[in-house]
Amino acid sequence: MEFSYTEEQKLLRDLTAKIGNDFDDEYWQAIDEEHRHPQELSDKLVAQGILGMAIPEEYGGGGTGLLDLAIATESLAKNGVGMGAIGLLVGGPVFGGYLISRHGSKEQKEKYLPGLVNGDMWAGAFTEPDAGSNVTNIKTRAELKGDHYIVTGQKMFISHMDGAKYIALYARTSPFDPAHKTQGLSILVGGLPDPHVEARPFKKLGARFVDTCAVFIDGMKIPRENVVGEEGNVLKAMFDVLNPERIIVAAAAVGTGLLAIRKAVEFANERKIWGERPVSSYQGLQFPLAEAKVLLETAKLKVYEAAWLYDQGSPKCAMATTIGKYAASHASIFAADRAIQTMGGSGYMCEYGVERLWRDLRLNAIAPVTNEMALNTIAQYDLGMPRSY
Repeated sequence: MEFSYTEEQKLLRDLTAKIGNDFDDEYWQAIDEEHRHPQELSDKLVAQGILGMAIPEEYGGGGTGLLDLAIATESLAKNGVGMGAIGLLVGGPVFGGYLISRHGSKEQKEKYLPGLVNGDMWAGAFTEPDAGSNVTNIKTRAELKGDHYIVTGQKMFISHMDGAKYIALYARTSPFDPAHKTQGLSILVGGLPDPHVEARPFKKLGARFVDTCAVFIDGMKIPRENVVGEEGNVLKAMFDVLNPERIIVAAAAVGTGLLAIRKAVEFANERKIWGERPVSSYQGLQFPLAEAKVLLETAKLKVYEAAWLYDQGSPKCAMATTIGKYAASHASIFAADRAIQTMGGSGYMCEYGVERLWRDLRLNAIAPVTNEMALNTIAQYDLGMPRSY
């Protein structure tokens, strides 16, 4: 395995660092307070080809792999964007790009992929109120009527509904069979807005750069040709979306944790309250930040490995993704918390931007998969322990 960046990856890292630095704390504070989509950042990422970098070249994209997308995401986050990177790099390149480029028909690729290069956002509607992490327990129904499916159901905690052009819906296209729980599940692509789809946004702790909604679907009509992958047997397609989602979120978390540390170090190097020595010279502040750095750099290696394995088509990607996601979540939240503690009262104030990083990162212990479910997966499938749930 090669641990150094290629020349192209160095250029990508430097380009995304420059883009990230163009959007300062004042910008992100306004985004946070106004609960709005960072359209200005989106426009710049489209102009520089970042949102389309993972789309195959024949559809106007850059044809790069998931590892390159993870490098870009981490670099954006580390250089000022923070977790705001995921609102754009998950909503388009993952929910739309990886789903269609890996499992779409030729017609679907021609229809959807060029728009993703130009910044089309997609919503991924998987989670339901009574299913949570149990994806086989969903109740949303898609009933075939002639050449269309009629979709009815409810989705929970769905992002990108405000402004998404398409929605990837996870639904049952045949009744639940207790003996074959994973059968009868399909992914269908519907256009937005739609009069039969109502999105009710939540007020939330963080991640205000993207909406999060309860979605009510009552009779949405979707052509049968919009089923992605094999009808009724969707798990492979679904995990080809969920694994990149977790990898990109983890890469953003690593970058955001490093951003929090940098802010804390800069503050501590300037602050002097007892004589001429800055407070950064005290081991009580040094050790937690150094520990956070160790945890983040270790997590980054696993996240990059997971992305590399995905690009290779390796079945080992799933476990590497689970470990990387957990490690990045744990390390980044710890880093942001210690950054706040280092800065004291200033860290708690909105104007310094670190409390916002913590609020945005806190979601990572819950989504896109809870840390507890990640540990369940590791215990069962990697350690060989009995299933606990």
